[in-house]
Amino acid sequence: MYSSLLSLGLIFYSFNLIYSQIAFEGVCTTDVKVNGLPTVDGNDEFEIDLYETKFLPDNTIYLAIKQKHPNDGIREFVLRGFDADNNVVGRFDDGQTERLALRHHQCSNEAAAVYVDRVEGDSYREIPLAWRATGLPANLDEVVFRADIVSNKQIYRVKSAPLKARIAPGIIPSDNEAVNIDYCGESQGCLIVPQNCNNPKCEYALSWQVIDNNTARFHIVARAHGFVGVGFSIDDKRGDDQVILCSKDAQNHVYVRNMFVGVQTPQYIQRERPAYGLRDTDGYSNGTHISCKFTRKLSPYADASVENAGKAPDGVDRDKFINLKEPHYMYPIYTNHDLMTPQGMRIPSQDIQIVNNHPINFERGIWPKSHPRDGAFLAKIHAILNIIAWILLASAGVMVARYFDLIWPEYERRVVVDANGVVTGEKLQRRNRFSFFNVFQPIMITVAILTWLAFLAILLELNWKWTYGTHHMWHSVLGVIVLVCSFLAPLVGILRPKPRTRRYCFWYWIHWLIVSLAHCLAVPVIFLGMDNRRLDLWTWCSWLLFGWCIFHFIVQLIFEIHACCCARQDYERFEDADYYPEKHPDQRARRETVPGESWKPALLSIYLFITLVVVILLILAVILYQGY
Repeated sequence: MYSSLLSLGLIFYSFNLIYSQIAFEGVCTTDVKVNGLPTVDGNDEFEIDLYETKFLPDNTIYLAIKQKHPNDGIREFVLRGFDADNNVVGRFDDGQTERLALRHHQCSNEAAAVYVDRVEGDSYREIPLAWRATGLPANLDEVVFRADIVSNKQIYRVKSAPLKARIAPGIIPSDNEAVNIDYCGESQGCLIVPQNCNNPKCEYALSWQVIDNNTARFHIVARAHGFVGVGFSIDDKRGDDQVILCSKDAQNHVYVRNMFVGVQTPQYIQRERPAYGLRDTDGYSNGTHISCKFTRKLSPYADASVENAGKAPDGVDRDKFINLKEPHYMYPIYTNHDLMTPQGMRIPSQDIQIVNNHPINFERGIWPKSHPRDGAFLAKIHAILNIIAWILLASAGVMVARYFDLIWPEYERRVVVDANGVVTGEKLQRRNRFSFFNVFQPIMITVAILTWLAFLAILLELNWKWTYGTHHMWHSVLGVIVLVCSFLAPLVGILRPKPRTRRYCFWYWIHWLIVSLAHCLAVPVIFLGMDNRRLDLWTWCSWLLFGWCIFHFIVQLIFEIHACCCARQDYERFEDADYYPEKHPDQRARRETVPGESWKPALLSIYLFITLVVVILLILAVILYQGY
């Protein structure tokens, strides 16, 4: 009886074993099938994560199949690498990964695919694997990995990014040879040695861009023959830090490695996976410089599941990862010494200097140059107020003050004529209620108010913090000069002394200098403001403003030439009491004719109309800007 039950149990176990396995068909093709299971595009659910972006013959490339977000997980799968002709290349030599018994399927030219046809228990969120670049064609440029994953009673087809062959040593591609420090503080953060240097004089330049809420992309270029890197520290002292090193091998190929350093001796965070925790690594050397790129998570990296002791299933201590989502310190590493010494791997202590005196916070939210969000509302207010203030009002005010003082004078000049209309030579002046200064002073007060309101708007946008970075420096510094001048102009105007005195002469040139400096700097500041991460307007806006500048110059040149050609003698002022009509019934006073009074107001009207059109177009551009 017991033997019968045992036989029945064995039969049931064998039946369950046979029918719980997945029978993959076409393992060595791009069209793997399983009878009864539909196929769908799985690139939105799963990914093939490559820990290296370049390979050499016989290199071992570490990769992993991962969930992109919570789903039913990974069960059975097939994974293989393909060349451009969809031939399987390379081999997977893994034997056991956690509880998974990996199987290999021989294809051709010693190439092999890896697969799992039976999974017991729960599904997996991440499965790490290793592919070896063996038996590859000599002219192979790139390899693309494809996985067919069984999940939720479907087959998900997943494709990796290309794994490219390394180029010949001694060459740095153009997109890797330098860090563009012009965008430091705007679209990227930077760490530069020496500080405030300019390319190509920098000894060391590191830039980073925050890609999303938990990912940053780093780029290092340094003048070094040995190795370069960056250290992350929770304090401003060396030791017990995470360091990422870009070191050369004997053939001058550069590899990016994730390490932990106690004092001077670095150790791999994961010996079997030197780039553990890094993605999209890339490195080059040309004999004078080393360049490398990598992507890492801001929060401490670990595989999908973590034990209570703080270690991942592969034994990695998460405490060796610096949490970049919290304020931390960063220091450069670059040296002409080799990383490998007779005493093992060592980093020379004199090459580790913490150059920033404050912790770095990636949570500030530096946005890439690709304009991922709409133009900031307060930045739009800032731009609109300054355009109205300096392109329209200040330009009109300066034009009136400089070229219409005789047409709309404070004191109207009159000449005395006899009954026949002949000028007797006697001249007098009478104060006007409307004059150029009555127009100019209120305009400049309005300009000052609008400029300060614009300044407050951008301070609110920046959370009351001063802007930073090379690209924004000139916009900020020149803008502050304009801000101060806009405040001083109406204040000095109120202190205007009596005309035609020595004090008036000094006052005139001081007032002229303040207004001219503000107006001459305001337009370049607006040009600079059209190209920044909060409000990067279309190119036609810059061309429109440039065209207006040429038009403004031409109109001003016409007025200036006319003023030079019609320079008048300076008349003394005569009081109204000197002329008595009742004593001279045969004489009368009439207004003196001023050169240009017939056409100057017409030209000013044309100028104001065109300027108003330009201002309206720029304001509409600011309002309608939504990023691109």
